[in-house]
Amino acid sequence: MKIYIDGKDITNEQLTEWKRKRVKKVFKVLNYKSAEINNPDKMSEKLAEIKIGYSYQEMYNELESKLKLSEIIMRMGAALSGNRRKFSQTEIYLDGITAEEASKGIDNLMLNQSLENNRVNLSACPDHYALRPLGKNELEVIETTGNSPLPVQFFIVFDDERGLQTPRDYSYEFQSVGVARLKDHTVIGGVRHQFKDTKTGIKVKLSVEFPVLAPTSIIKSHQMHLACEFSYWLQWIKNQKNNDISSLN
Repeated sequence: MKIYIDGKDITNEQLTEWKRKRVKKVFKVLNYKSAEINNPDKMSEKLAEIKIGYSYQEMYNELESKLKLSEIIMRMGAALSGNRRKFSQTEIYLDGITAEEASKGIDNLMLNQSLENNRVNLSACPDHYALRPLGKNELEVIETTGNSPLPVQFFIVFDDERGLQTPRDYSYEFQSVGVARLKDHTVIGGVRHQFKDTKTGIKVKLSVEFPVLAPTSIIKSHQMHLACEFSYWLQWIKNQKNNDISSLN
């Protein structure tokens, strides 16, 4: 797997260091007092265990005051930004999987509720608190975007492209696209994640749109957020494919 941000190769060490800092931040948010673990993988595993132990309502209650404050801030930022956007973008290359397999795998994780999908989604990035499918094509997300001081709750309606400014690249056959809204339906941005085949695997072009008044530091950090979650998701999808093949042999 290769990850690129602004044309620069992101190393495993860089991603691990970003994850380590974010895990410690989330430990504090959830009032977990034993954040002395130094192994990033074990820290991530422990954090995932803690989050999985919460019901959705318990997690919402834990974060409610922060979510209400971030909602006010996001609503104001969206109103003052109008249709102007900033873009957080990351590219990933992965061998041994097709664009169709990757796209269908992501759709499954985003839109099908199961214990396994919940575990994978909460493990994919330290800043994920809840990813909850609602109906046919809607996902509720509670997460911290970039290095924001507060988590935010929003709702992505997939296959809705109204107002998105990230252009469709038709050389990418598959995409995961949707508009992001607050609870009161205020549009705060959206996503356009595009997948295409290469000779040995896939190239994925990830893009998240934010209101233009979002601090640049959040945009930059969210590029690492995208690298973290999608590298985990794509590797998991590839592993599932390989496990299925092995079971047939």
